Amino acid sequence: MNGPVFSLTTLPNGQLIAGGNFSSAGGIPANRIAKWNGANWSALGAGIGGTASAAVLALTTLPNGHLIAGGYFDRAGGMFMSNI
Repeated sequence: MNGPVFSLTTLPNGQLIAGGNFSSAGGIPANRIAKWNGANWSALGAGIGGTASAAVLALTTLPNGHLIAGGYFDRAGGMFMSNI
């Protein structure tokens, strides 16, 4: 990552999700959230947006497999989201 990672979680399929204040993961553009499939990093959708200080500070996976992110941001996946 080209910036700090503040949180990690795994998805039911075993992929690792990293959240923080970064814009790339493994040289791939990834706005503050990225996934690792065991071999490569990739962006998770459109990522998390906001000001330069926006960051994902917490991640968890619900029993149904849905990913929840919390932190300082105002967009997630291109949609307005206020910090969660």
